[in-house]
Amino acid sequence: MNAPIIWIVLPLGLSGGLFLISRWRRVAGVMGSVFALLLAAAAWLLPVGNPIQLGIVSFELQPGWIVFGRRFFLENSDRPFVILLYLTIAFWFMGTLSLRCRSLLIPLGMAISAILIAALLVQPFYYGFILLFFATILSVFLFVSEQGEVHLGIKRYWIFQSLAMPLLLLAGWLLSGTEANPGEIANASLIYVLLLLGLALLLSSFPFQSWLPAVAQVVSPYAFSFVVFVIFLSYSLFTVAFLRQFTWLSSSSWILLFFSFQGFLLTILGGMGAIYHRHLGRWMGYAQIKETGLSFLSIGLGLALPDQSSFLAILFLQILPRSIALALWGLVGNLYLEHGESLQIQDLVGVGRHYPIATAAFFLSVLTLVGFPLTAAFPIHLLIWQGWFQNFPPVAFAAIFGSVGVLIGGLRAMAVLVRSDHTMEQGSLESRSQAILLTIGSVLLLLMGIFPSWFLSVLYNLGITFFKGS
Repeated sequence: MNAPIIWIVLPLGLSGGLFLISRWRRVAGVMGSVFALLLAAAAWLLPVGNPIQLGIVSFELQPGWIVFGRRFFLENSDRPFVILLYLTIAFWFMGTLSLRCRSLLIPLGMAISAILIAALLVQPFYYGFILLFFATILSVFLFVSEQGEVHLGIKRYWIFQSLAMPLLLLAGWLLSGTEANPGEIANASLIYVLLLLGLALLLSSFPFQSWLPAVAQVVSPYAFSFVVFVIFLSYSLFTVAFLRQFTWLSSSSWILLFFSFQGFLLTILGGMGAIYHRHLGRWMGYAQIKETGLSFLSIGLGLALPDQSSFLAILFLQILPRSIALALWGLVGNLYLEHGESLQIQDLVGVGRHYPIATAAFFLSVLTLVGFPLTAAFPIHLLIWQGWFQNFPPVAFAAIFGSVGVLIGGLRAMAVLVRSDHTMEQGSLESRSQAILLTIGSVLLLLMGIFPSWFLSVLYNLGITFFKGS
């Protein structure tokens, strides 16, 4: 039995079955959540390349699988990514149980996750850019409205990702020919231009980040939160793994300058945009820009250190707090849309009083995303801030400014949500399933903030395992 078949081919087949039953929302939600949890548990319990004994049955998972001349190779060091990816999408699938409309998030989310894992496993490694593009295509379907209207922000996202793929493929092809003699690179300048421009497009860095608030304003908040988390997490880890295939490239001053400067710009732009937002969706778009900048700062500082794995593991520390916070925001945003059909700030006056648990969950997600003290993300933000204060303080101040800006924007929204409006009928509108899911997510965020060592140490060890093997 081959490991890639279990975590790539099987989920792709499951996504087809889930699509057929997607009209039965609760059945699809339960089955999708169970399948995702089983895949995560299998990645945790089943080692690759070692004999496995289950009662009288003994077998071994082979790491390699060849398709059309391309080899997919899953090592034990890749299992942390598989575990956390399927674990987090299971949380999103559970959230669909409280949505009132049919959602393609479950079948498409399962397929996107399988393709992203395939991109990380394929060899030669630069073929992963083609698979990332396929994941982008599926994510666009989640963004398209039920009426089939494709808004300008979605078009920008599609165009940027379409331009990124050929640039990165060409850069990867050129790099594959210089791996043997990195000291004699005649076309190094061309490689840097293609690679940096392609990464800027792929990772939605400056000046290609404008699609985030534009898309967040017009699409389902829950679908947006899922896509930006899964896509940006996988793209970031893939980029780091790709760069570390070439030691001379990952330590290049151009690469370090790219991530550091982009992180500096994105945290500032995200914070400034969040302060002046007039739409709750746009606020999340700017918050995601700030989060992308924070990841860039982690990568830039991690690649500059002698022991890269120890600092790059911070990317894994961000996974659970960020995923739960984004999922809660997406679910709350959908509830507000069901109530008023708009996320414009002026249309949300007093809405929070009808959704007390949802509004409390939204407040916790705001505090988590900005790294507020005693929240789950505070130790992570603190590590990044301290690292940059020791190396280049202006970048650290920019990161703090971005968090403060997102916090101010979130507090402005909270002030509107809880404002008294005597023209509205009183009473809670949350269903039992919605209240349960929101409470579970909020409790998880509180526990991670109160007892960070329980969660962060496990995530850090998984990150070390992943980056040591990449």
